Amino acid sequence: MSEETLWVKDVEMGKMVGLTSIAQDDLGSITFVMLPKVGKEIKIGDPIVELEAEKAVVEYDSPVAGTIVSINEEAEKNPKLLDEKDAWLYIVK
Repeated sequence: MSEETLWVKDVEMGKMVGLTSIAQDDLGSITFVMLPKVGKEIKIGDPIVELEAEKAVVEYDSPVAGTIVSINEEAEKNPKLLDEKDAWLYIVK
């Protein structure tokens, strides 16, 4: 399931994880996001991100393992940013 809903991209800091267009279509307009804390150790399959939107409330499991080194703080303040193409959620190393 996560392959359809979350993408993973190699970046300088590690692996960036974000929402696919399929997930965005399924959710509709995103109204709330809860991201992991920087420094948190995660394993593949750990529940990591919670999103509330007009069509659904979902919790996504992490497709990668490691330590959270960065989160999209702007999206936490303004969840509508996650409605944009290639919206990212967090980076692990």
